[in-house]
This record gives sequence, structure tokens and C-alpha cells, in this order.
Amino acid sequence: MTAKLKFGRATSNEGFTSFTTAAFSDLPPAKIVRELIQNSLDAALVEAEEDTAIMRFQIDQITPSSIPDIKGYERVFEKAVKHQTKISEGKLPDAAQQVVDHIRAGLDRLRNGKATLLSVMDNGIGLDTKKMNSLLGDGSSAKSEESSGSYGVGHLAPMPLSDIRYMLYGGVTQNNRRIVSGRTVLASHPGRGNLNAAQGYLVDDFTGGLDGNLYNFIEDPKHPPVIKNCLNCIVSKWGHGSVVMIPTFNNFRDNTRLWDVVSKVAAYNFCAAIQQGKLLIEVKDGKDTCRLDKAALATILEQDRERTRSARSDSFFYGLRPSGQNAYQILKTLAHRPQRVEVTGGAASLSLMSPSLSGAVRVDLFRNGMWITDDVFALRKADFADRQPFHAVLEVKAKESGELHKLIRKAEGPMHDALSFSLLSENEKEHLRESLKQIADRIKEQVPKIGNEEYTVDDFLLVNTGTDRGKGKDSFSFWGIPTVLSRNWRNQLTPSVDPPDIPPKPAPFDPPVPPGPRPNPPRPLSPKTRSRPLPFRSIVVPNRDGKLTASITSEGNFPETWLTLRIDENTDVTCDRIWQDEDVSIASINIKTTGKLERKMLEAEIVPGGKVVKIRGLSQNTTYELDIGYDTPEKLASIIGTPVFRLELHCPPNPTKDQGEPQDADVP
Repeated sequence: MTAKLKFGRATSNEGFTSFTTAAFSDLPPAKIVRELIQNSLDAALVEAEEDTAIMRFQIDQITPSSIPDIKGYERVFEKAVKHQTKISEGKLPDAAQQVVDHIRAGLDRLRNGKATLLSVMDNGIGLDTKKMNSLLGDGSSAKSEESSGSYGVGHLAPMPLSDIRYMLYGGVTQNNRRIVSGRTVLASHPGRGNLNAAQGYLVDDFTGGLDGNLYNFIEDPKHPPVIKNCLNCIVSKWGHGSVVMIPTFNNFRDNTRLWDVVSKVAAYNFCAAIQQGKLLIEVKDGKDTCRLDKAALATILEQDRERTRSARSDSFFYGLRPSGQNAYQILKTLAHRPQRVEVTGGAASLSLMSPSLSGAVRVDLFRNGMWITDDVFALRKADFADRQPFHAVLEVKAKESGELHKLIRKAEGPMHDALSFSLLSENEKEHLRESLKQIADRIKEQVPKIGNEEYTVDDFLLVNTGTDRGKGKDSFSFWGIPTVLSRNWRNQLTPSVDPPDIPPKPAPFDPPVPPGPRPNPPRPLSPKTRSRPLPFRSIVVPNRDGKLTASITSEGNFPETWLTLRIDENTDVTCDRIWQDEDVSIASINIKTTGKLERKMLEAEIVPGGKVVKIRGLSQNTTYELDIGYDTPEKLASIIGTPVFRLELHCPPNPTKDQGEPQDADVP
């Protein structure tokens, strides 16, 4: 007797684009591959306690007989299409029709001998009854205390890679116990006297579930050959592990090689694990086998060291972070001898490079060899505004970091690429904040301060972007590594505009002013009445002619500041073309905070003439996003490419006492 797909009774109607499928249908391919690698990495290093996690991505040609119960699958699919069309008044919604078209195309390729099977194998802990139940459910019941444990979410994520929405699973434990199953997600359809659910399972039967076990799994003699052969391969290579199999693999709906996708995602997101020999990835496509190890990692990141921009939304690399440039810098920083940092209830490993390659402050957080985020409480750029630029790689590991690892793991978002304190209890939040502050203090002990009389690198870091119109692609580059320059606060010029509502003081030889209202006509400021430049961090990124975006971080609380936009003196990297430092007229501006919980708009008023913008309400250690429209001077028509801009912020003359920053003694 062969294995069969089983569909339970539906509690409500689910279409081809139901809420169940929404969790995975829009995942970018890069995040799907990342999730697969993350699950295997945790299963091998943390749960199986292997020295190295080994993964193999393998593509094979398949026939209809390779897929368990493919005939039963096709019958259910046609029933679902007919039923969903009927209840939709004779026509499927466009999104549902698109899913149906993909499934039909996948089945056609299968019948014509042109379909492939993607198998993702590892040397992890394998799968037992508890883990398989969790894999087919929501993933919560099998979460390890040390690993991410997203068995349900993680192994459902690859569903978009199968044109027929059908996946197979298998596992071999360390005591050689084997288990297999499968899952498909279609739509509700008529059963025997009732409506059947959209999800089908490759199991022997359903059970009551009162003991936590929802299924009777298929016994070994009836294991489908396609899964059995893969498990035999795992046993011969590693002794134990698991496999996720994706029939009618759609190659990410792109012609790119599997190696190009897997190697780039792994190199960017798991460079710490690969560099330390904790992760080895193989990609076998036909007769070709490629390996991603420490040597290959260095080659890939060396090639991508100038890649700074995010991938387009229609690319399979969409959502891939960090960038190639940042991943390369991480690799270089990891080459520095790591140090152990003791914190409350745990420890972390810290690799530190000062000054940084990019000329900016950056801290990257890794957990168990996987990159999580570069946005960490107490470890952001603004927290080190008075320090020499540095790059730090912070690692927490299950077996070494104790409570710190548990808190970071718990605070991770669903795709393990952010830290959300809202997922923690109040005590846990305070505990994690204190630990991260202790790490920040350790960094400050080792990174020298920069005095107020100097510019830090971020003060004048300029980013240029242009358009390669011949190829239709954007370019993005840093113009070298900036160095520390001397700052002369007194020589910075003021914007040519009057301070608001401040009448000029009469000179001793002026005629007496008659009583009554005093007119206050606009007039240029005296050269002696200079505004005070403010300490802040900024990056300016031109988008296209007449538009740019910028990011600024304020180091104080300022009720009102003046902003000017200037064309920098040097308009290209060669410095062959010299441009007179000049203000640019601002046509429009929108300013908002970058906080994830609240994106607050800031009040900004453009002064007539457009050379100055009054900003009200800058807050200390807060980062703001600026969208600026500007009028390009006619003289720039002779300059090739996009000019380099810089922002300048000024405290207006005679600032109020609550301005938040101490006043220079010799500034009026």
C-alpha cells in the first residue's frame, strides 16, 4: 500500500489565496533561503552539537511517479478549482487564478519530464514525532530553548518555490529512527458529505491529538522511495539529519543558477559561521557541485565589496541584508581577535576594528553565526557620537552567552532580522538593556574620543549616486575613506536671512527711533552676527535630478534650527571640476523620525527664497529622514553627473535658553 494525502474537515472555506497562504506567499526568495539555512544551522550546531553544520542543496530531474500520491493530488486540485469557481460566481479572483495557472504549468512540466526536485539536506538533529507534529503545525511546540526552532514557519517558507505547492519532509535521528511526511496547500473542496480543508498531509491517518500527536505517520516499509533514498544518503554521509524536498522547483521564477542565489544569501547573512568553520554549504546541480567554505566566502565578498544598494523589489535578492559592502567589512572585522565581554547573566564575543573601513560607526549583531541586525539598543551610531569611527561585530551563542542569548533570541522578529523589545516582559527588557549598555561601555573603553574641535568622519561623509542611463541601473559609491579634519566653528558662514522677529539694534550714530510700532524689514545679517553651527551626523543621497534623501542625527534638543543645502566644492572624485561652495534653493521638504513604532512628522518651514528651512523640534539622539526637492542651478548644466551635496544645520542668532546646547562664549 502506498502513502496517501489526507485532507481533514474544513471549519470554513479557504481559497487559493487564503490567510493560511499569506504567511509565506509574499516571502522574497532570499529570505526563504535564509530561513532554510538558519533552521539547519541551529539543528546541527545547537541541537545535535556538531562542530560544523553541513548543508546540501541538490537539484534532480523527476517524473510524476516520483511524487507520492500525485494522482490523488491532481483529483483534489481539480475539485478545489471547480468548487472555488462555483462559489465565486463562475470566475476565480485574479490572484487565485494566478495560483491555479502556476499549478497547471507545474503539472505540465512534470508530465513532460521537465520538472525538477530541490532537496535541502543537513546533518542536524533530525526529526522525531514531536518535531514532525510541530513542522506540520505552527512550529511552536518544538522550539528549542537555545535555537530559533521555527519548524512550522521555517519549513513552510519554501512553499512558494514549488509550483504545485507540495513539500516533502524526512528525518533520521541520532538513534537511527526515521520519519517522513508531506504537505500541500490548495483550497477547500467537497469531500464525502462535508467540505474538506485546503491543507493535505502525507500521513497514514489523523488522530485525536489529545496527547499532542495529531497524526499517525507512515511506517518505514511504506516510506515513499524519493524520501527514503534521500534519508539513505544522509545516513551514509553524516549519520543523522533531515531533508526538505520541493517538487516542481520553479528556480525562483528566474534563470539564475541556484549556486548564485544560495552562495550570496549565505555569504551575506552567515559570514560569521562560515568564516569560523561552523557552516559548510554544498550546491549540486546536475554534474556540477560547488562548495561555500571560508576560502569561497572571501572570494564572494571581495567581489561584492562595492555593492551598497538594496536589490530591486522584483529581484530574488530583494530584502537581502546586510549589503555586500557591509558583509565584506564584517569579514574584515572578524579577522581581529575576538574578546569575551561579560555582562549581567551572560557573555558575548566582540570583534572590534578602529577606525572602521567605511569611516562610520557600525555594530552588527550575530546569533549562532547568523546576522540579525545592525540596529541595536545602546549600540547605534548616535550612541558613539564622540568616538572615533569603528566597526564592531557582536556575537551571542547558545552554549556560551547564557541569558543574553535567550533574551536576544526571544526579541527577534519572525524572520530573525530585527530586535523587538515589545516581545519581552518588563524585567526582560530591563535585563537586556543593561547587558547591551555594558557592551557599549566596553567598546567605549577601547575606542578613543574625538574632541569638539574636530569633525568626526560622519560629519562630512558624502555619498554620491548617479544613473547609468545606458544600462538602466543605479550606481552607488562612497568617495574614499574620509579622514579627521580640523573644525573651525568661527569660520562657518551663516545663511543670508534675518532671524525672525528680532529688530536690529540701532547704532550709536543712528537717529532716535520715534515711539510706536517698529517696522522690521528683511535685511542681510551683519557679518559679525553669525549663527552657531550645530553638531550633527548626516548622509546625503541624491536620488535623481531635483530630488534627494538625507538622514540626520541630532546631538541635542533644539526648539528651532536653520537648515541649508549646499553644493560641495568638489563635484567629482578627481577634483578636476571645482564648484564654488553655494547654497541651493529648496523647493520642498518632508521630515520624519525613523522610529519603527512611531514615524512622527517634523514641522519645517521654507523661508522665502528657498535658501533656508526653519526646523522646529529636533530631539537629542534622534535620527530623521528628509525628502528634499531642490532647484538645480543653471551653472550645473556643464557638470557631468550628479553633484555632491552637504547639509548644514545652524542655531539661529540669540537662541533661547532652553536650546539644549551650551553657547560659545564669543558668539553673539
